[in-house]
Amino acid sequence: MSTGPRLMVGLGNPGLEYHGTRHNVGFRVLDVMAHQEHLHFRRSSSQGYLARRGSGSEELFLLKPTTFMNLSGRSVRAALRELRLAPADLLVVCDDLDLPVGRIRLRAEGSAGGHNGLKSVIGEIGTEGFARLRIGIGRPPDDDVVRFVLGSPRGEEARLLHWAVENAVACLQTAMESGVAEAMNQFNGRTAPA
Repeated sequence: MSTGPRLMVGLGNPGLEYHGTRHNVGFRVLDVMAHQEHLHFRRSSSQGYLARRGSGSEELFLLKPTTFMNLSGRSVRAALRELRLAPADLLVVCDDLDLPVGRIRLRAEGSAGGHNGLKSVIGEIGTEGFARLRIGIGRPPDDDVVRFVLGSPRGEEARLLHWAVENAVACLQTAMESGVAEAMNQFNGRTAPA
């Protein structure tokens, strides 16, 4: 029987114009995971793209909401209801301006920390009691946060983010197989090789 999350949600914005942006790193993590697991996303009635693996208590779901970042909670709430899962079964993957580029941080619960996607999820499901994996994208050199998060990384930043995505997928696999606490022990604090 699985000890980890049953529904993993990557936050991002739908549409080709957002593909590859810093804000869409949650989608990117789930895309890599789905590719490794040979899973396919299909449009779901929960306002998103859903992939599934396994059956019964071993069933795992991956969700990419199509509601745009600031309304992500609508899709998450609908998916939890449709799949008959509780917030404790949920793990959300998103970008984080306050973590250095390439760093990941898994937490069992917590506040939105200023992230509008997480704020929407918390507001819609009525609790902060779900796991979240934050992927560090760093802060912009100027104060234009919107332009920064909707921009694409280049050079060394792209290399670090690529490493973070691979590390995040491994972290999710560990959380799924051994639980969130074990994944936190193994992956929080890791830094990219030079």
